[in-house]
Amino acid sequence: MYTSDIINFGKDGNTMDWVIINDGVMGGLSQSTAVSYDNYVLFSGTTSLKNNGGFASYRSPYGNYNLKDYKAVEIKFKSTGRSFYFQLDAYRSWWNPNYKHQFSSNNNEWITVQLPLTEFKEYKVGQQTGKKISQSQLDDVLRLGIILLDKKEGTFELQIDYIKFI
Repeated sequence: MYTSDIINFGKDGNTMDWVIINDGVMGGLSQSTAVSYDNYVLFSGTTSLKNNGGFASYRSPYGNYNLKDYKAVEIKFKSTGRSFYFQLDAYRSWWNPNYKHQFSSNNNEWITVQLPLTEFKEYKVGQQTGKKISQSQLDDVLRLGIILLDKKEGTFELQIDYIKFI
């Protein structure tokens, strides 16, 4: 995990090793970038539904993110109205389950949300399974990420100040 319970974005943050992964890995045409400013990162781009596309994401490197001692993830952000997910990956393979919690805001002002870890829903190949993340799966998180997959075409902007585990 990171050296603290907080992931700071921006030029002095600890996220320079985060990467963009878009639907182009499956033939889609969505595009996005992540640009660091002094105190935040701007994750922005355009999603396209052509070629079965429709997602853009900004993800941490693989590592050991043992979250068993935490109750929630807190995100300080501002956005222009689209719904994003905070994603926890317990597997490297895309066809294995991952866990997501939705967050959004349409007022383009800085807000802070807390997403209870026990409320993260399980998805398998993009479909919700009806299960939630278990305590043992919180022990084995390999990657964190922000993903946009609202099945809408168009531009998006999400500014992230920090992600904090509480």
